[in-house]
Order: sequence, then C-alpha cells, then structure tokens
Amino acid sequence: MTQSAAENEDDLLTLMFMLCGGMATGMFSFGVLLNPVRDWMVQYHLLAQGAEVVIPFVDGIGFGWPQIVVVAGLIVALVATVVWLRRRARERV
Repeated sequence: MTQSAAENEDDLLTLMFMLCGGMATGMFSFGVLLNPVRDWMVQYHLLAQGAEVVIPFVDGIGFGWPQIVVVAGLIVALVATVVWLRRRARERV
C-alpha cells in the first residue's frame, strides 16, 4: 500500500512531536530524580532554585520565569513550524 507525500509528511510530523515530547519528559524526569543531573541542570540554568522558582518540581527546584519564557518560545516556534509545513504541503497539491 503506497502513501501520498502528505500522509508521509503527517507521519513524520507525528514522529517528530513524539520524539521531542519524549526527550523533554526524559530530561526533566532525570533532573528531578538524579541529584548529579539536577545539580548540573541548576548550574546551567535549565532549572531554577530557591526563591526564583515559579513552578516547583522537587526540593525547591523547578522552573523560574526565564525557563518558562524559553519553553513558551520553543512551543511557539514548534507551532509556527507546523503551520508553515502544513501551508507548504497544501500549496504543493
């Protein structure tokens, strides 16, 4: 059974979302569970600590405003990419 180019692109897009979501979930669960990884994430400002925390995960460590802004920006970029890909696929047909 053959698939059209649009169906292949839809499947690829679905796999991309699954991969990005899986990587994000794994990264933050490692950061919450493993102390060395958590310390590394705090050191490089992937997670906030202390009074800066807005969304706490564990032991006073979580997302601060800079991390929330970066995640929101990534989500906006991902949505913009999806819209662009959809329009491009629609124009090809």
